[in-house]
Amino acid sequence: MIILGAFLAALGVTDAFRDTHPSGISARRRYTALAAGLATLIALLATSGAPVATKVGLGISLALLLAVWALLDVITRAIGATAARYAAFLSIGAGITIALLLADDGSTAWPSWIPGPLSDFPPARVILVVGIALAQVTTANVLVRLILDAVNVPTKEGSDRLRSGRVLGPMERLFILGLGLAGNLTAAAVVVGAKGLLRFPELAASESSSRTPSPIIVQSATGNTPSPAVETPPIHQGPNPVTEYFLIGSFASWLLALAGLGLALLMLG
Repeated sequence: MIILGAFLAALGVTDAFRDTHPSGISARRRYTALAAGLATLIALLATSGAPVATKVGLGISLALLLAVWALLDVITRAIGATAARYAAFLSIGAGITIALLLADDGSTAWPSWIPGPLSDFPPARVILVVGIALAQVTTANVLVRLILDAVNVPTKEGSDRLRSGRVLGPMERLFILGLGLAGNLTAAAVVVGAKGLLRFPELAASESSSRTPSPIIVQSATGNTPSPAVETPPIHQGPNPVTEYFLIGSFASWLLALAGLGLALLMLG
């Protein structure tokens, strides 16, 4: 549990420093984010009761995968956006797989100087839940954006029209995670449905504006008096980009929340 929680927490801390957009950041901020993630990974791995050789081997492997994720914009410039997306998804998938299949947490306990109710919970459980929550708040936003890019859904127009998405997304994922751990997925479904109802007026307005015919002024043959405006159908005839952004982004966000919940239930029993 501690190994998986450490890796997810390191991802979350990295993206908290890097911001939720993986490109267009300064080199200083990029490497500061990587350093913060590595420090989190090392600190949490040190709390594991696994043998030293196991912690060192896992630490090196997970640190390399974390570096691939943190340096995603550099890798994009080197090998292209499509290959970089595959590398990003594989780095997270490989890290989780290693933590699930190869990790041996051993037994560990809280230090004696930690009082209060926190000491009643096993450290491994606390680190796992905190790691999953951190990843849901920050890393999941980057994953959603990568998924939107992978299916060629324009993110700029959608994020400009639905500006609160980067805040609502983490909030709803935490709601789903918390309600799922509490055994109340029905309430989580209500949260999902409420989001769609609240967004419906914005989506309807966006859909209407994208299909409004645009007038064209036709110059007369003499060049003096323009002819009456002729309405032409809008250029965009497919699904509205904002609607696509909302639907695909929302479903991707919900699936990531359910994946986090599944990991938590799998490890916590």
